[in-house]
Amino acid sequence: MENKTSALQSVSHQLIKSTREFFALTEPAVVMPGKQVNQFAAQAFTRHYRVALNFKGEDEAVVGHLTRRLSGDRYLLQAYRSNVYRVVNLTQVSYLQRA
Repeated sequence: MENKTSALQSVSHQLIKSTREFFALTEPAVVMPGKQVNQFAAQAFTRHYRVALNFKGEDEAVVGHLTRRLSGDRYLLQAYRSNVYRVVNLTQVSYLQRA
């Protein structure tokens, strides 16, 4: 009887472990081509869209408005509902989307 119980516990522990591993998978980071990032940033700037920017090497997206164009691929980003500004170089951006 003890052997059946331990076998059942072993199977249930393996099932729980594999289920946790399955749902703990991290999605691969999406990377947009540079030309597309430039085009979307220019469009967001001219149309005053609120955007979410994912930077290379950062986990969280930064949400805000592109308020000024500083040079060809540099913008000034004002964080959403905040007075925090950030200079954004589009070569550092891996993904840009409308928020």
